[in-house]
Amino acid sequence: MRKTNGSSVADLARKRQDAAAARHPVRGRVIGLAITAAVVAVGAGLVFAANSSDPARHDAAENRSQVTPSTTTSAAPSLTPRGNIPKEVGELAGFGSADAPDQNTFTIEEILVDPPCAAGGGRPDGEHTILLDVTVRTGVDTKRAEMLGRILTPGFFAAIGPDGTEHDAWPGECTDPADALRDDFGPNSEYSGTVELRVPVRSGTLILNGVMTNAAGWEWRF
Repeated sequence: MRKTNGSSVADLARKRQDAAAARHPVRGRVIGLAITAAVVAVGAGLVFAANSSDPARHDAAENRSQVTPSTTTSAAPSLTPRGNIPKEVGELAGFGSADAPDQNTFTIEEILVDPPCAAGGGRPDGEHTILLDVTVRTGVDTKRAEMLGRILTPGFFAAIGPDGTEHDAWPGECTDPADALRDDFGPNSEYSGTVELRVPVRSGTLILNGVMTNAAGWEWRF
């Protein structure tokens, strides 16, 4: 996904969701790209601190490990040529105001490429499934929690292949939708689940467009 303003990103994500829902109505509702103008609004700083209060848990599986983010704000990170923050799998990411402790953080715990599809699932020829195992921890600010829920959906992801071409991600139809990460985040809560992407490349750089004022978002190698 190219750098663009929040409204353009939201419009594109909504179009993709409408197309996916028309082909697969049930799965479209499960994936739930509920993109609204609230995603665009917050002039948030990029931080890496989490609320220290005990969150409510919303695990997709009982054996998922609990995230324990750092309680200190990091220095300004180096950015990629695309203006994004580079991240490693398992590394904390997030946003919030620089002067408040009510941060919202997430971790991509694992990136699986072309996992076996669940019964009834599949992927088109020439396409690949990128499955993200994600853990989220929200702070006290309800609007920021809701904003993160809308960002962590397929419409905000893109993938750059080995040849440097950028491809928009689409909702996948391979894995069990019951494992999908919910997108209606509340404050002071922890969530875990999967985000399934469909892209035409099986390796490269994954981009999450955060619609932030300081940077476009984050990047991971896969």
